[in-house]
Amino acid sequence: MKKPLLLAAALSSSVLFALALPNEVFAYGMPALGTLALIPLYFAMGAAPSYRFAALAAGLYGALHHALSSYWLYFFKDFALYTIGATTLAYFVVYAVFGFYLAFFLKKTGPYRPLAFALLWTSFEFLKSTGFLGYPWGLLPYTQTEVLPLLQIADITGIYGLSFLLAFANAVLAEGLARASRPVPGQPRPDGLYLAARRIPASRRTAKPARGRRVGAASLPGPEALDRGLKLRYFGFALFLGVAVLAYGRFRLAEPFEAATNVDAVLVQQNVDPWYLGEEAALEANIRMARSKLDPEGRAPDIVVFSETSLKRPYKEFTSWFSKTPASDPLVPFIRDSRAHLFTGAPVVLDWETLEMSNSVLLIDPAGRQVEEYAKLHPVPFAEAIPLWEFEWFRTFMRTVVGMDSGWVMGSEYTVFELPTKKGSVRFGAPICFEDAFPEVCREFFLADPPADFLLNLTNDSWSKTNSAEIQHFAAARFRAIEFRRTLVRSTNGGLTCVVDPSGAVIAELPLFEQAALRTEIPIHRGPATAYLLLGDWFARLCLLLSASWSLILIAKDFRARRRP
Repeated sequence: MKKPLLLAAALSSSVLFALALPNEVFAYGMPALGTLALIPLYFAMGAAPSYRFAALAAGLYGALHHALSSYWLYFFKDFALYTIGATTLAYFVVYAVFGFYLAFFLKKTGPYRPLAFALLWTSFEFLKSTGFLGYPWGLLPYTQTEVLPLLQIADITGIYGLSFLLAFANAVLAEGLARASRPVPGQPRPDGLYLAARRIPASRRTAKPARGRRVGAASLPGPEALDRGLKLRYFGFALFLGVAVLAYGRFRLAEPFEAATNVDAVLVQQNVDPWYLGEEAALEANIRMARSKLDPEGRAPDIVVFSETSLKRPYKEFTSWFSKTPASDPLVPFIRDSRAHLFTGAPVVLDWETLEMSNSVLLIDPAGRQVEEYAKLHPVPFAEAIPLWEFEWFRTFMRTVVGMDSGWVMGSEYTVFELPTKKGSVRFGAPICFEDAFPEVCREFFLADPPADFLLNLTNDSWSKTNSAEIQHFAAARFRAIEFRRTLVRSTNGGLTCVVDPSGAVIAELPLFEQAALRTEIPIHRGPATAYLLLGDWFARLCLLLSASWSLILIAKDFRARRRP
């Protein structure tokens, strides 16, 4: 297969994958494409004529995949050149390195390459999504966000069990389509994966001996297509895994989740971006929407929830200002009128001389007193926290060239909030904005002593201006409810504001980018700990261990083969 066709195959995978994820055309994506999108990339990597070419093809795939699926990063303030431009270049490099190893695996693992592909892909998605620079967007499991039975396996394996299943399905289907090219009399059988048999005219079937090919960076032997019996066995195993995961999902969905108690909550979606319209406009919208759900003569809610960045100045030090602002309906009197706790996003000043602040969430009691706070532990890299900031040359570069300042100071500990209700106290963890996309962050709230009963996430994604950005964030967060079998509540600026039960089902929600408030009962579940809560990302780490071990074995074998006379 010629190089331009291989590059086109890799790029077509980017387009198919972007369509499989939530996007502007298909709001919740196209689940069927999740089992097909990687097939062209699989062919491109398997038939790559060199490792250098495989790295190029994978790099182009990764850059286009990121640009198409996260194009909404373009709208992040005035930093489009960096938020989408620099990250696209960065992912070209990341995927190029991955492509090098992927081609090596596909060419060296012989008949086991579908399994090798699934292991390596799962390991890559795990590494890509973990740590300070982790970006858990654009993953295979998010293509299935509306197929609830498939998602239930997350309470055992986390999302990466689904990564493995879908990657394996893509590889098996690719092998089913592959055919070896027809042999020419007098010549050795050509190597490589092909979509169809090549017909060679009789006039061109000569007995001219094939030129030898050096194994290395310049030229590689491609893998032979698998025999029909092995393809059928792989297909049967993939079908078995899929049916087993679906059966488990159906079983878990059939189990009732009994609520131990409920929290009467008002979730406010003000749909006013304070970045552009100012703090008072956002605050006024929050209070107006919240008041529409209060009944002065009836039962008071347990909690009123505003979104991230609803307050632009520290509440404790500016209580007197909030007692008079906004002028039409000041915040502090509103809190007292509501007879409920207020939970909102606000900065907390750590050092007034240097003006170091944390991006925090606050719990304010019905008397207007701030009683607890949590500072974001996993900030958005470069946007909220800038690495290497301690070096003067880097600070100068970021300020003068990029136009970014130091951002927020990272938090240091997990806080579990205690909320008094009419039915007794409940506890909740509050991952801020994109923290709810990181299972390792959310897991800590349930490992605390005493543990959280549910998650309450405050988010401001309204800057994205796109439905796909809001739904992609929701698709990632939804897995947290399933992994821990606890309720997830999201109160956002522009969407998706919702309540998700322990099965991942949405039981209450507000439309995207509409100014509204939702008064709802949040069910509190206190069932046994899940396997995922106890073991964390054991499945992803096992895939990583197996991939690394297998890689070392293959490298050792290749080294011995090269030294053999």
